[in-house]
Amino acid sequence: MSKMAWSDDLLERKVRADFLSNYLDEDICRVLNLDSPWGAGKTYFLKNWRLQLLQENRRPVVYFNAWENDFLGDPLLSLVSVIRDQLSTQGGAPASVKKKVKEFTKRAGELAIAIAPSIIKAAAKKHLGDEFLDVLDGEATAEAAEKFVEKILNKNHEALNAVEHFRDSLTELFKSVSSKSNGKPVFIFIDELDRCRPTYAIELLERVKHFFAIEGCRFVIATDTDQLAHSICAVYGTGFASKRYLKRFFDSTFKLDNTQLDNWIATHIKSEICPPFNNYRIFVKSLDTSSYGSKNFVDTNSTTILSDKLNSHQVVFKALTIAFNYQIRDLEAILKRIHTFNGYFNEGGWDFFFCAYLLFLVHSDIGAVQPYNSYYEDSEFWNQLNTKYPASKTLYTGLSNVSVHDLAKTYFRALSLTGRKLMDLANGGGLHASVALDVIQRPNLYIQYFDVAKLSAQLT
Repeated sequence: MSKMAWSDDLLERKVRADFLSNYLDEDICRVLNLDSPWGAGKTYFLKNWRLQLLQENRRPVVYFNAWENDFLGDPLLSLVSVIRDQLSTQGGAPASVKKKVKEFTKRAGELAIAIAPSIIKAAAKKHLGDEFLDVLDGEATAEAAEKFVEKILNKNHEALNAVEHFRDSLTELFKSVSSKSNGKPVFIFIDELDRCRPTYAIELLERVKHFFAIEGCRFVIATDTDQLAHSICAVYGTGFASKRYLKRFFDSTFKLDNTQLDNWIATHIKSEICPPFNNYRIFVKSLDTSSYGSKNFVDTNSTTILSDKLNSHQVVFKALTIAFNYQIRDLEAILKRIHTFNGYFNEGGWDFFFCAYLLFLVHSDIGAVQPYNSYYEDSEFWNQLNTKYPASKTLYTGLSNVSVHDLAKTYFRALSLTGRKLMDLANGGGLHASVALDVIQRPNLYIQYFDVAKLSAQLT
């Protein structure tokens, strides 16, 4: 049985896809920029959106991975090839679609020759097939192709005619494949544009703007727009207004965020991979401190992470995710590494918070390379960490509301002490005492935590 669209959707992406489908149908926007950082799930979103549209038979839709094609030179032929192949099997009467596809292919060949004299016949035939031969009036040599190119380029009006004929054939093709979906526009999804060579990305945007600006289609172009703007500056210079330049290609931008992070964490951070906390607790709700009979308990505050959905381990993982500003793809890598701790240490013999913190740390761009007992005194390290990854949310231990960095620093403080000083810390009460007691009970394990975290960082 084939996979159903959104069957493993943890972030309620389908709601966003339905919203965007309706928005694009209103003809307010013909080129939409789907913007989010690398690893936020753009590819997952586009592929499931496309699968949903196909399974519901709502409209024809094309998926084009720009990065997989950026070694092929001019992007026009690559995009035309994907459109031809995917629409050949979608919508309309098969005979009618086949005829429109053939005409579209021929006109695309004419356009390619008119705008790109460097494209020789062999390269075009590779993408467009034998139908491209019609463009050359039966002449089969590269020399004949070059002469034909020169003739076209010397007559500007013929080149303009090639653009017009291409658009007309594209319009007819889209009408044909859309006949079963009440004439709804074809969606063309372009993915991974920000990973392409800057020149290829620019050329592809130019092709979309100039040759595909017709009524019957909508483009959704997924990018990390900040990264794409940075890449464009590499071509035009650091002072180039690249973000303003990009706006000329996009009618609207939709930010794809990770606001449903709790769903992902609740699904993946399971109790069977989480050892018990040692000597202190993380609470997920405010405490009725009167029932504990202790004056040491404190109230939660506006920074405290509380939850009706997540357990203590999951709240810790969420706090780390927020502090280190991680995306879903990063979290999948972290999850693999958590499993290495579970496999390496028997029966949960590892500290969940500290080991998870080390995994996030070694996965970040803050180097975790010094001896484990020297971090506490390294003020430069903590300043860099708090500046790069400020921990705006806190964990509630009952005795305090503590950030993940401050809690980690408590561990590093205990690891920096030995003998009487460590015993004094363990007898001093509070969170520091709880952590120090665990360090006293399992000193050799903490050395191994560092080793396993660094080794797991080599997993991809």
